[in-house]
Amino acid sequence: MNINLKRLRPGFASIVAAVSLIGILPASPASADICASTTSCILALTQGNAGSQFGSGNFGTVDLERAGSTVTVTIDLANGFALIGTGFPGTAGFADSLGGGLTIGNFSSAAYSGGLSDATNDLHWDGFGFSNDAAGTTAPSAGGATVNVLSFTVSKGTLSDVEQLVNLFNPAGGDGPAVFVVDAINNNTSGPGAGKTGLISAVGTGTPVPEPASLAIFGTALAGLGFVGWVRRRRNV
Repeated sequence: MNINLKRLRPGFASIVAAVSLIGILPASPASADICASTTSCILALTQGNAGSQFGSGNFGTVDLERAGSTVTVTIDLANGFALIGTGFPGTAGFADSLGGGLTIGNFSSAAYSGGLSDATNDLHWDGFGFSNDAAGTTAPSAGGATVNVLSFTVSKGTLSDVEQLVNLFNPAGGDGPAVFVVDAINNNTSGPGAGKTGLISAVGTGTPVPEPASLAIFGTALAGLGFVGWVRRRRNV
């Protein structure tokens, strides 16, 4: 559709021009997902599964740092929590978008080893659903677990963005969405889930949010419309 701006009323013509400007000027990029950088991403562990009785809270973080085609994953649990293996696929689970085939290793503690990386999401994490990757397939049982900071590496030739390891579990479970899950015990003597074991998830929705560049373009357009309104009011004085 071709619009002749000269034939429109001055105010409406300016609005059309401003909206068109928003559409044609580039944003870099127009949206952001879970991770703002291709080389670094920190996830918050905030939700326990129903069986753990942990509820929601600040249970620690997962830090992903990429160098080349290798990502170092560091799990740092809150005080009193420790990483365990209680029959789930591993002590940590995540879903990649590379079709599996990842190499998982170099654990910072000798008490943890092994990994699974499948082509399909067939690894079940109770109420959080299914992923295709698991780290720490061998891990201490609940009775002997004391490690609450653990790192390991994930690598594949086509790995070029940390967000390739941060995808929603699919199918999802009834305890909510998850992009990373750890198997843990709460060794604290008080508080929700004290003394219990269960899964804790990092939640990411991937919902696009405006980038600064897009906001700047939109702000400029609004400022232009405000100026047009001011000029028209001056003419009518």
